[in-house]
Amino acid sequence: MSYRQLMSDIKNNCIKPVYLIYGSETFLIDKGRAALKNSVVTSFPELNYTYLGGEKLEADELSAACRTFPFGTEKRLVEVRDLGILKSKGGSRDEDKDEKDNASAPGKDAKPFIDVVQNLDDTTCLLFFSYGSINKKRKKFLDEVKKHGAVFEFNRIERAELALWIKKVLGKSGINIGPRELDHFINSIGYLDKNGSKTLYDVENEIKKLTGFMGDLTEVRKEHIEALVPRNIENDIFKLINACSEKDVDRSLRIYNDLLLEGESSMGILALLSRQVKNMLEVCELYEKKYDRRSISEKLKLHEYAVKLCIQYGSSMKRQVLLSAFRKCLDTDFSIKSGGMGERLAMEMLLTGLFE
Repeated sequence: MSYRQLMSDIKNNCIKPVYLIYGSETFLIDKGRAALKNSVVTSFPELNYTYLGGEKLEADELSAACRTFPFGTEKRLVEVRDLGILKSKGGSRDEDKDEKDNASAPGKDAKPFIDVVQNLDDTTCLLFFSYGSINKKRKKFLDEVKKHGAVFEFNRIERAELALWIKKVLGKSGINIGPRELDHFINSIGYLDKNGSKTLYDVENEIKKLTGFMGDLTEVRKEHIEALVPRNIENDIFKLINACSEKDVDRSLRIYNDLLLEGESSMGILALLSRQVKNMLEVCELYEKKYDRRSISEKLKLHEYAVKLCIQYGSSMKRQVLLSAFRKCLDTDFSIKSGGMGERLAMEMLLTGLFE
């Protein structure tokens, strides 16, 4: 279920008895939590709100918290962070086997928590939440939460939704941003990078910096963005690699064209691309041999930040894929220099099939 669905339910006062919210987008999780709390806990928060750490939480303690009656309001909210049975790497092999072998048994320690969910009072709203993934093998527990309430997974939002959100946030400050500038801003902040870890909190911080920089100005220009998010050719090449690895042709060509507009040459971009793919090959080979970042940095004479990026973008790729990409770069270089193909066409063909 989506974030909009949760917010719509809260706005319409359709509060369910139990929720589970999890995922990598901590910003949306926190917004959902705050909205739910504001809707349920309308007075005396010290009495009508309970927060519990879930890793070592016993079902009896949770049950007691859920049976406490609200004071001066219709409902109270009980929040549980990282319930132990939902830890993505939690549970023993025996517990996993129990679930697999017996569909009616959720595991040794899940049954008491299922009982709590099944017997919630009308005066309690129970919210489980986790920042990150959960153990989806707890199917019986998850099914009960869905039956009596709702389960939401909030991960990185898509480009179109991100663009609308940025425009909305800027609009609240009386600032307008055009399509090209918005596109440039999104590419600059790195939120959509496949292997990145940025959240909407990071995007929000960049927006705050931009609005602060704008002062009394109301129209965002490209130079405003570049003044705050300095262009780094190495980062741009990694973004190009990331777009190619995701088979996102539009984004890879957009980054390539932006680099050309910034004054980079096709041959210069190709040289940097070849070098980074070669670095990724060498770094990931050492990383697989259990070398740490500092050791790799010293051995290959690369900056530690460059090593970090090579691992971030290359560790999920097979060696053969990287090796093939490097050969394609060399073939493209030869094709251009021998006059077999024009620079732009050769580069566009390379970028559309670099990691195929």
